[in-house]
Amino acid sequence: MMKYLQSKTFKMALSATIAIIISNYIGLKFGVTAGIIAILSIQETKKEALLVAGRRLIACAAAILLSFLLFWLLGNNPIVFGLFLLIFISGTILLKIEDGMVMGAVLSTHLLSSTDINVSWIINEVQLTIIGIGVAMLFNLYSSSLDDEFDKNKARIEDCYRGILSDMAVSLVTQTVPIYEKKILLEVEGLVNKSKLIAQAINNNNLFSINNYYVSYIEMRIIQLEVIKRMKRHFSRFYMTFEQTKILSEFTNNVAMNLHEDNDCLELLERLNLLRKDYKNMELPKNREEFENRALLFQFLNDLEDFLNAKREFKEYF
Repeated sequence: MMKYLQSKTFKMALSATIAIIISNYIGLKFGVTAGIIAILSIQETKKEALLVAGRRLIACAAAILLSFLLFWLLGNNPIVFGLFLLIFISGTILLKIEDGMVMGAVLSTHLLSSTDINVSWIINEVQLTIIGIGVAMLFNLYSSSLDDEFDKNKARIEDCYRGILSDMAVSLVTQTVPIYEKKILLEVEGLVNKSKLIAQAINNNNLFSINNYYVSYIEMRIIQLEVIKRMKRHFSRFYMTFEQTKILSEFTNNVAMNLHEDNDCLELLERLNLLRKDYKNMELPKNREEFENRALLFQFLNDLEDFLNAKREFKEYF
């Protein structure tokens, strides 16, 4: 049963059914409208549901009062209904409550079809609105936990990053690239983008607390992914093997082996600074090719520093 409650389709169907049953039970006219309102009020996250519900309540209240006033003063006919739509639609756009535009228009048609417009119609329409949105909100408040899916993706992203950096370490020395390189990059990019959406959904499901961990974690991994892409562009241009290349290869592999959530990267950054100092004290390049290659190695080292700093900054807050 819990599995079905996580389905938006199931929530729509069940909430609409319950809303119609309640409306019919208490004797409301156009009870099926409460079901339609319930369907339109089912949202993906709790925060989104509350915001949309608020906007729709305002829009529906405005539609009921405006249509009642216009139809009572000018008569309920298609021309007056058109005037109502002109005013109502413009108002919802101006107030940025377009979410309730369709609901409000539907509710006003009930008054349009009535032969006797009185206050009881206002009460009827208000009850339909409250029942529809209220039942939908009960279902919106139940949402499945996305933490497990996020953690699963997080573990896979870290595995991919470790694999990519390990392959880079080998490629620095062998000057070869794995045939699965593009496949892994595409996979991890898809995982990062998917996890970003999950992180945002987790945030929007926390009504009374703010937890920026999930979004911040993914933003950190996005920055690192962009750095990885830069690193691949740099090392793909290496065409000679020097002592510095081998040392950098070992350090890159060390970064890969220590890539996990709890590492603040401070020790790795200290070693990187020592490595940079050692590079500066090494023998100068003997020719132009060696000079260009050395420059690329330094840029690769700078990229590694950016990669580690992204994690260090994240760990300062979490």
